[in-house]
Amino acid sequence: MIYKFRIISDESKEFARELLIDSAHTFLDFHHCLQENLAYDPAQLASFFITNSSWEKQLQITLIDMMEEASEHCPTMDQCKISEHFSTRGKRMLYVFDFFSERSFFIELTEVIDIPDSQALPKVIFSHGDPPPQIKLDLDDLLISEEDLSDDFEEGLPGDEFDDDIDLMDTDDFPNE
Repeated sequence: MIYKFRIISDESKEFARELLIDSAHTFLDFHHCLQENLAYDPAQLASFFITNSSWEKQLQITLIDMMEEASEHCPTMDQCKISEHFSTRGKRMLYVFDFFSERSFFIELTEVIDIPDSQALPKVIFSHGDPPPQIKLDLDDLLISEEDLSDDFEEGLPGDEFDDDIDLMDTDDFPNE
């Protein structure tokens, strides 16, 4: 079976992709196809989240195994076939491509096609608009305003409350070299 997925973003109304993939392919195959099409850095972490119809996360499928304890094990993309989690139209997932900012694509299975030849899959068959940047750096979050700095100085520096209790050493007690 061939699955047709629609991929959209809440950051860019112009962005849309449609991807065909064989149901026997893995989520890693899906990940690589997306990364290549979007010209994203494949070294960045990413995860798929199988969701319910309200886009609430149900199951995480990670790029690499990040859990230390076996009880917290999540399946990895290379271990999971698409058919294990998708079979009917309308099934949904999120693709988190920016972990630090929790940014993701919304992906929905739009069509199940019974075509025997799937040698050239996965592939993007429809592409519209530019994707959002893979990593979103908000400089305002990184910069400290003068107001924030002056507030910090008014409150005092850590350890200021102990200044009265500290006996300063007399430098005359140290031998001269």
